Amino acid sequence: LYVIDGIPVSNPNVVDMENVENVSVLKGPNATALYGQRAEYGVIMITTKKAQGKGVSVELNSNTTFESVAYLPTYQDEYGAGYDGEGEWEILDYAGGHPWTGAPWPTEFQPFDGEKFIHSGYADESWGPKLDGSQYVAWYNWWPDSPYYGQTSSFSPQPDNIKDFYDTGVTLKNTVAISGTGSDFNARVAYTNLDQKGLLPYSTLKKNMVNASLSYDASKRLTVNGNFSFSNQTVNGDFADGYSNQTTGAFNSWFARNIEMDKMRELQDLTTTNGYHASWNYWNPTYGEYFGTENGAFWYNPYFWLKHYKNENENRYFLGKVDVDYKIIDGLTANINMTTNVRNYSRHFEMPDVVANSSDPGLYNTVSSGFGNDKRTWVENNYNAALRFDKVFGELSVRAMAGGNIRTNSYDSFIANMPTGSKTQGLVIPDVFTYANTKLPVTATTNVWNKEVRSLYANASLGYRSMIYLDITGRQDWSSALPADNNGYFYPSVGGSFVFSELIDASFLSFGKVRAGWAQVGNDVGAMRINPTYPLSGSPYYGLPQMYTNTQGVDPNIAPSLNTSFEVGADVNFFQDRVGASFTYFNETRTNEIIAVDMSNATGYNDYLTNAGSAQRTGIEITLNGTPVRSD
Repeated sequence: LYVIDGIPVSNPNVVDMENVENVSVLKGPNATALYGQRAEYGVIMITTKKAQGKGVSVELNSNTTFESVAYLPTYQDEYGAGYDGEGEWEILDYAGGHPWTGAPWPTEFQPFDGEKFIHSGYADESWGPKLDGSQYVAWYNWWPDSPYYGQTSSFSPQPDNIKDFYDTGVTLKNTVAISGTGSDFNARVAYTNLDQKGLLPYSTLKKNMVNASLSYDASKRLTVNGNFSFSNQTVNGDFADGYSNQTTGAFNSWFARNIEMDKMRELQDLTTTNGYHASWNYWNPTYGEYFGTENGAFWYNPYFWLKHYKNENENRYFLGKVDVDYKIIDGLTANINMTTNVRNYSRHFEMPDVVANSSDPGLYNTVSSGFGNDKRTWVENNYNAALRFDKVFGELSVRAMAGGNIRTNSYDSFIANMPTGSKTQGLVIPDVFTYANTKLPVTATTNVWNKEVRSLYANASLGYRSMIYLDITGRQDWSSALPADNNGYFYPSVGGSFVFSELIDASFLSFGKVRAGWAQVGNDVGAMRINPTYPLSGSPYYGLPQMYTNTQGVDPNIAPSLNTSFEVGADVNFFQDRVGASFTYFNETRTNEIIAVDMSNATGYNDYLTNAGSAQRTGIEITLNGTPVRSD
């Protein structure tokens, strides 16, 4: 879990790190007491910069970063495209006509009479002839609109063709911050603009971030704090890198070692005789004329694909917190605060007709025109009230806190995407991207859920002579995601530590502590898991919606899971904290884990959600740290 200025978040990138003052780690029971089950494995605490000094100050930062692809696989450069070695070479006999049908060749092929070409032009692997530098007809030589039409090219290895595909990435980042302080307030506002041209051609990232904080002492006892962060990020480009995608995902399995990447970039808009996209994966005359196609068998020119396929993703984040502290008496403070975390995600894609029209649905490459919209919103609100006590009584220090929290989470989505690999769906009027223009109806899917967790918590820390410490915490949660009659769970902890360095007068020892602790953490499930809705099909049946039963059964007596852990360890620092080490032994037992258990399909279900899991984890953690050079 990440916490930015007291606001729980899942993505720390919503703030600019140049506006971060401090990053710390909150571990163990203190983390779970404050932030609940989500902090089971610790909290990364991020604190943004606040106004400092006196008067008004302005900060300006600007930087430019360049990046390039550093590492790629090692490729063979002995054999080129094809499946049958030297047997791939075929000579064009213009007068003799097509070797299989006897049909005359198109007149644009006449200049290539007597020239050789790869017979299996559709081959997207390099099991073909040796790359010997001999002359042949390349994919870009066949078409009259090419500046290389009528010529031949060298069948030579291209050792850097994959590397040459990528652009040099350029990132421009500018930040301005204005701070102001007075006798009873301080305020800071920072704005960051980031503009990035990616490694992938036609890819961009644009991001704007605003961070603001205000602290106002309304009286000697009352302090009001507020902060908010807003970020808007828009990313354009096709970053799918999976098996057989139309760009980088194909380079390591479905490409050819003789493909000249500079020609691909130069001729990305080259068209065939009849106006189709000219692909490096053109079938070549024998197969192309037989099938009646000028299109690529499987692949487009990746530059053409990235130029015309629009894929835009936008993320907007808003974080806000209002915090009020009231000093009741010396050492006792009341605090109330509210935080909100809103994320809006949207995706819009468009597959234009110029791409779809150059596919071959009757053969292997099926791409249909279409578009889609994906809109999702996540909202988390936290309402918190607590009393804090912090006071020293002689050699005894006491720190304690007790409070309550209400956390609400909600989710709302709307998704309506056309398939772009369909033989029946598509746009009626080319490039009119509206739902009224689809060949078949587009069924939208929506999803809405809400979840609430109510909590009471307390912790206390007693210290004696800055040497012996005892820590106790407890938290009770009630989750709406669990059955109403069994939705509460309590998780306590107790720990102790002894700072033995307080008893040792040695110049080399800066700090030494031994510690031990025991803790429990309860857990629930996601919203709607125990009360699932009936899914609707995206394909109506004769105009009527189809509803399906759920394939997962749910245990009506499901209970919260529980994680019990015990650990002992030691921490030591030497030579004015320049060298340090930490040792921890831990033993963790998880019981009543909520998991889906497979069951016979004869029951009508595939699995059953119940308390069926248990696990034990033990281990040793050793951490070493050092600061060889330090300037004061």
